[in-house]
Amino acid sequence: MKNLFIEASQFSPQVYFNTKTNEFEISGNSYDKDFYTPVIQWLSQYLLKNKRALRVNICLEQLNSGAFKKLNELLSLLENYHISTKTPVTVNWISNQDNDDTLEYGDDVKEYFEHLPIEVKMAA
Repeated sequence: MKNLFIEASQFSPQVYFNTKTNEFEISGNSYDKDFYTPVIQWLSQYLLKNKRALRVNICLEQLNSGAFKKLNELLSLLENYHISTKTPVTVNWISNQDNDDTLEYGDDVKEYFEHLPIEVKMAA
């Protein structure tokens, strides 16, 4: 499958899923909940064929509640994949030092997705 690259806009993050390295990154601002629908569809198809460990870096500067709900769908997909296939999946939630909200969102997802390895970090 080809890499997935979506350029950032004012309301949606950049997405880069590198299928050669299996490193995926979502970064920027996230206000558009509809933005995640094609990303989730692409990832669903990719996971059907993938057998290698995945690393997901989520580096969001701003995030609203609607986009957070859709991002949770993506994380749920990853958690279910991790549980059902035993394929290692690592999620790094990287929070901006100036934004306590994204740090709190990261702590929330770490607590909620207890079967998905999530590490919450502060950006350097």
